[in-house]
Amino acid sequence: MIRKILSFLMMVLFSVLYVQAGNYGKDFAIIYIGNSITFGAMHEQRDMTAPPVYTSQMLEKKLKANVVWRNCGWSGATTYDFLPSAKRYFPRVEKAIKEVQAATSAPIVFSIMLGTNDSACTGPTGCPVSNENYKKNLITIMEALKELAPGAKFVFQRPIWYSPNTYNGAMYLLKGLNRLIGYAPVLEELANEREDAMMGDVDAYEFFEKNYEKYCYPEDGNAGVFYLHPTPKGAKQLAKFWAKGILKALE
Repeated sequence: MIRKILSFLMMVLFSVLYVQAGNYGKDFAIIYIGNSITFGAMHEQRDMTAPPVYTSQMLEKKLKANVVWRNCGWSGATTYDFLPSAKRYFPRVEKAIKEVQAATSAPIVFSIMLGTNDSACTGPTGCPVSNENYKKNLITIMEALKELAPGAKFVFQRPIWYSPNTYNGAMYLLKGLNRLIGYAPVLEELANEREDAMMGDVDAYEFFEKNYEKYCYPEDGNAGVFYLHPTPKGAKQLAKFWAKGILKALE
């Protein structure tokens, strides 16, 4: 009986120590950079259902830490739009950095998923973006962010699949999709070249390719009904891939 009581007390002690070790008493800071998918386009309550919302909730639960985050996704954005010299969406990130730094001293993790609009044939800024310029733009963005947030880490999330007939205000089609596929090795290359950059999710692309009717909005386009933007249910699925990718990258 005494042995059982001691065993139980030891289990309780280890449980307490485990929780204390997991709950570092620190914040986790993350800023999401992306396009309409990150933004939560087409969602009625994107402030509650955009991928960064779900991802941050999952990270908070897993890390047992307070997650300080900002969503800097913007519809139609390309890597060109986030260049500091463009003065389009980079100021949004600057503002987010200041807000996060005012809330915590934790180093910032930037979760980046750009490429969907870069891959378009016509429409978004600078498209179609070659692999060379895609990589060059990302490096420029990262270097500028490092100046504002020393010690920052970058996690690349592979851009997800869209249907090969995607054609709304911008024209993507099969050429665009093939270009998008070509960006994945560029991200891997960057992650291997830089100590501050890591590859996050690489699996969501295939997931949405197989399950687009269940998790993406059907949208009327110039080449028929296409699938591009995840629904709130799809955003939650995407967040699972992002959170998993972020945690794996930071290990």
